[in-house]
Amino acid sequence: MRTYLKERIGNPELFTGRRRELTYFLNWIERIRREISMSTAILSRRKTGKTAILQRLFNITFHRDAGIVPFYFEIREADQWLGDLCEEFFLTFVYHFIAFGTRKTEYLEFVDMGTFRDAAAVARREGFEYLERLTERAISLSGEGKTDRLWNMVRETPRAVAGHYDLRVLQIIDEFQFLNRHIYRDKTCKDRIANLAGSHLHTAEHKNSPLLVSGSWVGWLADDLRSMLPGRFQFHYLEGLPDDETIEMILRYSLLEGVPVSEGIVPLMAGLTEGNPFYVTALFRSKCPGRDLTSERGLLETLAFETLQNEGTIRGVWMEYAGYAMRKANSRNAKKIVLHLCRHREREVTREELGRELNLEMDDSELEGRLEVIVKADIIEQGRSNFYYRGVRDNIFDKVFRGVYADEIEGFDPREVTDEYKVLYERLKKENRRLMGEYSQYRGKFAEYLIIDKLRLHAYRKNRVFLGMAENLPADFRFAEYERVWYYSASPIHKKDIQIDILAVAADPDDHSLIGEVKNRKSKFSVSEARDFAKKAEELKKLEGIGKSVLFVFSVSGFYKNTLAHLKKHGIAWSSDPRWLKAPKKVTI
Repeated sequence: MRTYLKERIGNPELFTGRRRELTYFLNWIERIRREISMSTAILSRRKTGKTAILQRLFNITFHRDAGIVPFYFEIREADQWLGDLCEEFFLTFVYHFIAFGTRKTEYLEFVDMGTFRDAAAVARREGFEYLERLTERAISLSGEGKTDRLWNMVRETPRAVAGHYDLRVLQIIDEFQFLNRHIYRDKTCKDRIANLAGSHLHTAEHKNSPLLVSGSWVGWLADDLRSMLPGRFQFHYLEGLPDDETIEMILRYSLLEGVPVSEGIVPLMAGLTEGNPFYVTALFRSKCPGRDLTSERGLLETLAFETLQNEGTIRGVWMEYAGYAMRKANSRNAKKIVLHLCRHREREVTREELGRELNLEMDDSELEGRLEVIVKADIIEQGRSNFYYRGVRDNIFDKVFRGVYADEIEGFDPREVTDEYKVLYERLKKENRRLMGEYSQYRGKFAEYLIIDKLRLHAYRKNRVFLGMAENLPADFRFAEYERVWYYSASPIHKKDIQIDILAVAADPDDHSLIGEVKNRKSKFSVSEARDFAKKAEELKKLEGIGKSVLFVFSVSGFYKNTLAHLKKHGIAWSSDPRWLKAPKKVTI
């Protein structure tokens, strides 16, 4: 699938997993056609993949071209005048709508969108008379004295346009919570509008243009929606990746970042990071001296660096949340509260216990107010009611916070954090049998990773060697420089469940692309498996428009005799050469 709106994640191949979320929201988007989808909010802390999901949903919806127009807008974390927000919001919508209607994607790439008059001229040139009229109306409302009326107009524009053209609009608004914190009535940004989100009270109800909003300050956004937009939004909390998707992400990032991992370390890294995409990314991009993700010691040292050192990315992001709480809730008492809840994060704690155990010297009402601020800062969690609280259920935050405020914990030694990681690591090794219950599947996934590494970086450089590691290749075959190499899972736009272990797409159409099946298990490869693989490969070629290509099977335990005869007859290459599974070399920084 093409990328229409440039995704912030960078290389599209870095997008990993989130199958459950994509399936849910693609169904939600499909229901917009029948006007039965309710506005929804995705809530999760920074760097957990919200924006990646939103932008991927935009691109899938744009690609489908099925009468649902995607519109993506981000509320910037910077003080701004309402008039400027109105102009930016309106122009972004107009150009996204025109891009969808004309299929001219250059309208999605505007860095400088110009003025209302520029947009009116584009709408006229492209034949969107109604958009032109709306833009002229926006011009008439421009100016510092009419910004409230202008905001009311531009906020309702997606709904009005959907109704006029008998289409549907998907409104994606990223970082929605900043509406109440960074928008001002005046150009000098002195008169902040603290309730701007509430203006969506009726806007969010329209089913021909529902909102899909996100927020990385979970407490702020949840409070805004509950207090100002009651009953208008469903909440979708973004959780960590499941085990299989976390392992998939680790292997993918290892290849794309060029940082090797070892087979035994991968599931343990998945356990230590608890499926948090941000933690996985931070380990691969860590500035830890001598970073090594192929050994137990190297992994634990990298995690400790990210937790305790000033240059640790994980530490930096968590302390952004903690810093806000400390400033807003009386630093000394807030630290004591968070530290107490960290120590007892396995259970809910009452306000009464906090006041008694910590000698906070404040009445219950004042304590409740302080706790509310810390909850909104996302470094503690609300329990079953506003009388109960608990620490963030995250092994890494606990250690970050204690590391930063070590001087306030009697007898604390930062080495304790490293020791605790070791204890957790040993426990995960014992529990690893659960994760490895389907060990053959995991071993197969790691074998795919090793073969992909060879195809990406080595095979085209050493063609003679790698040609000797496979049988039944065409006479004119050579390993090429591949445009992309990874496993293949049919895009949700195809509505087909097709999984292929390896797809290597040749950059030059005169070269062969490679479609691979990998088996790393004790049993040999059978004829029925060969038939199933060939059938899937044919579907893949149709869906993705793959031309010149070769089918290839790797089986570490070899093949039955009749299987080899079948592969030879149908022109499918094969190998069981162990050199394909040679681990990549360790690198350090």
